[in-house]
Amino acid sequence: SDFDVLFDSPIEVGNQEIFEFNAAGVKHIVAMYGGGNYDKERLKVDMAKIVEQGTAIFGDNPNKHYTFIVHNYHNGGGGLEHLNSTVLGATRNAYGTEKGYKGFLALVAHEYFHLWNVKRLRPVALGPFDYDNENYTTNLWTAEGFTSYYENKLLIRAGATNQITFLNDIIGGLGTVINTPGSRVQSASSSSFDAWIIGYRPNENSKNSAISYYSKGEVVGLLMDLEIANATKGAKSLDDVMKAMYEEGKVKKRGYTDAEFKAMVEKISGINFTKFWAKYIDGTDEIDFAKYFAYAGIDAVGEIASPNKPYTGASLKVDRMVTVSGVSRNSPAWVQGLNVNDDILAIDGSSIADEMRNIKLPNPGLTLEALPTIAKKQVGDVVEVTVRRDGLEKKISLTLKESPNIRIKASYKADANAQQLAVRKRWMGV
Repeated sequence: SDFDVLFDSPIEVGNQEIFEFNAAGVKHIVAMYGGGNYDKERLKVDMAKIVEQGTAIFGDNPNKHYTFIVHNYHNGGGGLEHLNSTVLGATRNAYGTEKGYKGFLALVAHEYFHLWNVKRLRPVALGPFDYDNENYTTNLWTAEGFTSYYENKLLIRAGATNQITFLNDIIGGLGTVINTPGSRVQSASSSSFDAWIIGYRPNENSKNSAISYYSKGEVVGLLMDLEIANATKGAKSLDDVMKAMYEEGKVKKRGYTDAEFKAMVEKISGINFTKFWAKYIDGTDEIDFAKYFAYAGIDAVGEIASPNKPYTGASLKVDRMVTVSGVSRNSPAWVQGLNVNDDILAIDGSSIADEMRNIKLPNPGLTLEALPTIAKKQVGDVVEVTVRRDGLEKKISLTLKESPNIRIKASYKADANAQQLAVRKRWMGV
């Protein structure tokens, strides 16, 4: 109908395996390329359930047809949304495992939810596009973050997960944000606006200075959802906001502003969200997750993930040398001057060759504290690290600390009251 639609329509010619299913009154085509151990009949059923649950939220499926183009790789992932199609990357032999199959359904849920959230319900800057310049918005936390959040909601409503898995997936995303130092530096709105200049150009300091609008937006969606459900005693949820904004967008024939989205949240919930916006969207306040989970009758506490274990905060990469690849903000390595690109020569006089003798490689998660000499130390001990920096040898003393990273433990209360149960039901939708 116009250039935007043409530009948004992927075209692929090949020898794909094609199968179809109908859901929400719409014909869906799945085009698989690259082979794989997928079960077509199982996928037809489970993908249809996800389609039906997404449609139930918005009350309308705007498509006459929809196509999933799936590229199966040795190790693949990710996807890109379009008005009436999506292109997905998947791992061809992962469909046969519980984790792999659930991961694929989560990707399907994410990209399908985008046919409403982003492709039709969108921030005002995201269309019509200016193809000659960057398009800046402070609302990618709703566009992408909320979509990531709704993966979990669609999966539990489609029967692909249960209440325990749903809660574990939610707290996993929450933990990622809490344990990223950059979440206390960059806000959700700033992360969105900076996507062009920072988000897709990460460096070794990104974890200290930035947070993904996907991750932070997912957490904001969780908190907002529970706040709305609690304020309305289980009568309303974020679902109602998304549906109302979608309908409003069809009338106005344009995207929403941040102020308009906030106004709709306040209209649906009946309460003021100014402090919420200041703390969690435009600010970097500590996340009071226990308060929000309590609304749904869930006990949640944070505990040190690795108690009494020595921690340096330095990550390593191994090539011809063992080199510092990252230093976490406020860690011993950060405070006492270990730098990215320092070559590690020795630990307390033990050569790096000896330290690495029993380290299995490749090891993308290798840290300085994993080296045997440090691993045997106690919190509070001092270790001498010999490094080469810009051709010069240097000795740095690190006082080992306990890692600040936390693990969230959450459980459903058996004695939850009537309002908490109503909030929980509205929140999960099951």
